[in-house]
Amino acid sequence: MNIQSAITTLAELAAASKAQAFDIVGYDSFSESVEVFEQKISNTEIQSSAALGVRVFCDQRPGLAFTERLTPEALKICLADAISHTQLTDPVEYSVAEPQTAIETKFDHLSPDFERVALSDLADFARKLESETRSRDARIENVPYTGAGRSAATSFFLNSKGVAYQQTHQEFSAYTAAVAAAGEQKKMGFYSNSRPSFAELLPLDFAGIAARRTLEQLGAAPVKAGEYRVLFSNRVAGQILSIYQSAYFADAAQRGQSRLKGRLGERIASPLLTITSAAHDPKLKGSRARDAEGSPTRDITVVEAGTFTNFLYNLESASKDKTKSTGNAVRSIGSKAATGFKNMVVQPGKDTAAALTGSGRVLLIDKLEGAAGCSAVSGEMSIGAQGFLYDNGERVQPVDRITLSSNIFEMLQNIEAISNEYNDQYGSVRVPDLLVGKISVAG
Repeated sequence: MNIQSAITTLAELAAASKAQAFDIVGYDSFSESVEVFEQKISNTEIQSSAALGVRVFCDQRPGLAFTERLTPEALKICLADAISHTQLTDPVEYSVAEPQTAIETKFDHLSPDFERVALSDLADFARKLESETRSRDARIENVPYTGAGRSAATSFFLNSKGVAYQQTHQEFSAYTAAVAAAGEQKKMGFYSNSRPSFAELLPLDFAGIAARRTLEQLGAAPVKAGEYRVLFSNRVAGQILSIYQSAYFADAAQRGQSRLKGRLGERIASPLLTITSAAHDPKLKGSRARDAEGSPTRDITVVEAGTFTNFLYNLESASKDKTKSTGNAVRSIGSKAATGFKNMVVQPGKDTAAALTGSGRVLLIDKLEGAAGCSAVSGEMSIGAQGFLYDNGERVQPVDRITLSSNIFEMLQNIEAISNEYNDQYGSVRVPDLLVGKISVAG
């Protein structure tokens, strides 16, 4: 049976069971992609899957189970597993979301050309990208990765209180990488992006950006160890803030895993910084009318002009703090509800990134290398990076093989400026360039 019939069947089974309440999440997804090398197709992938998960409450004890088999027998087993799971959990003070009015806007992201674009069109586009990337500069000796694809996914929600919704997202994506050499040194530049439609993807300068990122790093070397003013480009600023986003989640604070516990109303960052969980921007991928538990979503400012103003809540964390969910639950079919930003958006400043590199000696960072040395609990950061050293707006040298060391909570206090430029990625994180003082750099 299809996913919608399976959800209806499972809901009927749950309603007839001993469960006092239940909610069901499900998805139906499809994707296809192609990768080329030297103008030949090196790999293709076509995937289609559907699955659902159920959460039940028996005597206030929650139980979870999921299935990727959508047969009547599999659904019965899935429900029985969820009910049996309630014997292993402790009673809780929350249940499923009550019916509440949510914004009526539909946040589906539908591609007008999704059905018209075939795998052969994606392959032709990938071949073109590879050819364009290779021809950008004589120093480019290899284009190891180039590909294109399309994907579609519909998410579903239904609970025993009658709260129901579904949302569909379709998009096209592509990527290319270039390897260039100068003497003994080789560098690889990579660029990927996606758009809601194929027509919007076609004009993007994949080849030019990948080639530029490669060639700019030729001749890179570490800078002298010391303390620097660092400009995190809008390519990486969102990555930095995302690593530490759990500090704003109420459930993390309740577990003692957020240094912001007990600090509501305090100034925790530069007055320049405002961070919002933006739920209703139709241009951003994370926008939702309801969250993964069926609660209505809304825009929540977590940091306003440097002051910590709100934690983000799901139903469980809200019940513990005797408040209401902020509509920030996230959940997979096989896990309990967690918390997350809908879209993480930082309010832009007034200056361009170029203007910020002109303010003295600045280390521009535009690529991060792993995050193993970063802890969302302590806020500590030790991360490899590469970029460029500027002196009063003049580029001095490309930089690589350096390690940045700081603490996110000190970094937020030391923000000196925020640019007025977001990156061009189609996603759910919108953070401009951040100029931060007092970052330790080691070569």
